[in-house]
Amino acid sequence: MKFTRRKFMAAATLAAAAPALPHAIGVARAAAPQVGKQAPAFYRFKLGDFEVTTLQDGVAKIPKPEAFVVNKPLEEINKALDAAFIPRDNVRIPFTPTLVNTGKNLVLIDTGFGDNGGPTTGQLMTNLAAAGVDPKSIDTILITHFHPDHLSGIRAKAGAANFPNAEIIVAANEYKFWTDEGEESRAAAVWKASFANTKRTLGPIAKDVKRIDYGKEAVPGITLIDSRGHSPGHASYVVASGNAKLMVIGDVTNLPGLFARNPDFRLWADMIPDQALDTRRKLLDMVVAEKMPITGYHYPFPAHGYFTKQGAGYEFAPATWSPTL
Repeated sequence: MKFTRRKFMAAATLAAAAPALPHAIGVARAAAPQVGKQAPAFYRFKLGDFEVTTLQDGVAKIPKPEAFVVNKPLEEINKALDAAFIPRDNVRIPFTPTLVNTGKNLVLIDTGFGDNGGPTTGQLMTNLAAAGVDPKSIDTILITHFHPDHLSGIRAKAGAANFPNAEIIVAANEYKFWTDEGEESRAAAVWKASFANTKRTLGPIAKDVKRIDYGKEAVPGITLIDSRGHSPGHASYVVASGNAKLMVIGDVTNLPGLFARNPDFRLWADMIPDQALDTRRKLLDMVVAEKMPITGYHYPFPAHGYFTKQGAGYEFAPATWSPTL
């Protein structure tokens, strides 16, 4: 090949630039600053003609698994955690309210902590905003039960209603228990704060709180289901549009990797333990038999999927994520 003056000059120019190339490449490959936080957490899916949105309110860490599952030795609990790929030293409980748009009603099922919880909770209002939902547009609030992580978000710590235009609808049995002074006087110390929180949250609007029985529709298409045990009046909800149904199960199972796979595990917060275990099997058998989708308040986000029966327990299968509705 003939080596011309032009080729010589081009080679010389490239050689002169070569020492700078590693630096230039290094700049191009430099890491971006770390963000340090999650994106807004909400997820939508269709149920017949309804639109359902699950929204994160945050998480809480469980410091001692043996204080979480109260009827099994730590060795057995740790085996269950390992089988579910839940770190033994980092058991985290998610909180996931559910929003149902029926076309006629905008219904929020459970309200999270609001600003009444710890630093890793209270994200519902932020996530509603990210989802394009004005809290003033929510016309109905349904509560599964009156434990603080479900009820507190109705009202800000300073006293203002977070959902000022919403009618509050609850199971009559649950309301009766948590507003009964005799029940409060007999309650274990761990539940005293829940009685106080009920007064703080619902006391100012007591005359307007609607109380209905199991088997009744709260709004057209959403029916209360008796799921007592976790609390004395716990309600789950079946949401139905046409032939499509969804079970919003509240706290019947808590973390499915523990309490559905091992339905005889007793959760510390199950207030009527034997009834809670019976209810757990009853409702899980129901959704398995009907192949009904389910959302669970403490399920891994987006907290939506199905159950199958696996031996003596139940296996949760997340629904296929879809980018479209």
